[in-house]
Amino acid sequence: MHWIRVTRPRYEQSRRYDGQVGEVVGAWGPENSAHGRRGYLVEFPDREIVGVTEDEIEAVDEPPEHWAAGWPGRLRPTGERREAA
Repeated sequence: MHWIRVTRPRYEQSRRYDGQVGEVVGAWGPENSAHGRRGYLVEFPDREIVGVTEDEIEAVDEPPEHWAAGWPGRLRPTGERREAA
């Protein structure tokens, strides 16, 4: 897993996540971006998936402690639902 923190939101969709940590679930590059930007699709605790550009974020070494066991109800890569710890 790869985790990021939104530190410099520049676009409407990322402003409400300023200072929050999310899990990277995808990426895009200039080949599939209308403006030639690079960025990530990030899932936040409210389960929204938002696109952020590389210049809006910083890497986070580990997920927040309350995420260590996984988010209850979230799908595992196998398609099973995670249960609350």
